[in-house]
Amino acid sequence: MLRTVTVVVALVLAVPPAPACTFCGDNVRTRPTLRVQYAQAKAVLYGQLKNPRIDQKTDEGFTDLNVGAALKDDPARGNQNVLVLRSYLPVVGDTPPDYLVFCGVSEGKLAVTGGVPSSAAVVEYLKGAVKLDATDAAARLAYFFKHLGSTNAIVAADAFVEFARASDADIVKAAKHFDPAALRKLITDENTPAERLGVFAFLLGVSGGRDDAAFLEKLLKQSPAPERVREAFGGLLAGFVLLDGKNGWAFTTATLADTNQSYSVRLSTLGTVRFLQATRGAECKAEVLKCCAALLPDGDFADQAVEDLRRWGWWDLSADVFAQFAKPTHSAPIVRRGIVRYGLSCPNEDAKKFIAAVKQNDPKLVAAVEEMLKLYELAPKK
Repeated sequence: MLRTVTVVVALVLAVPPAPACTFCGDNVRTRPTLRVQYAQAKAVLYGQLKNPRIDQKTDEGFTDLNVGAALKDDPARGNQNVLVLRSYLPVVGDTPPDYLVFCGVSEGKLAVTGGVPSSAAVVEYLKGAVKLDATDAAARLAYFFKHLGSTNAIVAADAFVEFARASDADIVKAAKHFDPAALRKLITDENTPAERLGVFAFLLGVSGGRDDAAFLEKLLKQSPAPERVREAFGGLLAGFVLLDGKNGWAFTTATLADTNQSYSVRLSTLGTVRFLQATRGAECKAEVLKCCAALLPDGDFADQAVEDLRRWGWWDLSADVFAQFAKPTHSAPIVRRGIVRYGLSCPNEDAKKFIAAVKQNDPKLVAAVEEMLKLYELAPKK
């Protein structure tokens, strides 16, 4: 297992880091964490909600926060121990009254910029988070890993977002701190939000062993696949391939070639191939080419495979690419333009012959694609 992790570390660190964990949705990546809100705030106050009310004249809601502790303070608060929140936050029944607010300063007064229902667990978690060295990614993610399975929903969700905002390279650096058993438990737990499964599988892929590969393979091969598995397919697949390259790549290629698979599953699979190509480069070129070759005969996916090959400057499948052009299944304009764009960028001799032939039959198509390449400067250097 150590050798696997070491190899993955070397490969991932050899390329520019991704801006955030590949297998998190964009909506997750953009959520500010408690640690980030703390850093941006002038004051961070913890207390209890009291006296929720509605102004009958304006229909505006208000709630008092009786401040019990200041995790971060500002002179603008002065001796103020009751902060009026401009929201109606009723505390009904067993609803915990504890609340944490983040404040800025406007015109010399505190102005609430955000807040979350809180508890002692949230406060202690935040106190630990803000002490972390921002330059030590491994130690930082090791801390948040311990809280991914927290029984406190706020803590567990925030720890997950910390991973969502981390680069893939940083996640790999911290792999030695991840517990595969804990990850398997999180993945199989029906209470784990589906949006987190792919990330947990990726973490397992950089930290687990042979048994973990079999565990992920079993999940992926369920038929019919549960909705949770379909939603997290890309991350589950990445973990499988990282742990068992031979069987993982074979399954990946077969999934892409299987037109009975749903479009979403195949698209997720293609996303994983792109991730592996970006992070493993030449080492997985043969496997990635097989995946692209599996997609070329399919008119619904050929344009994506062709454009990927063009962007990467991989011309090994040029004959296969050009062979698709005349097929009725590939007559959609987006597909035909993509193949011509590939031909204009490809330095191979068969590309010159292909473009010459297309020019004779459809010179306007070639001219339009040439103009687009010049406009957007998409053509890779030969």
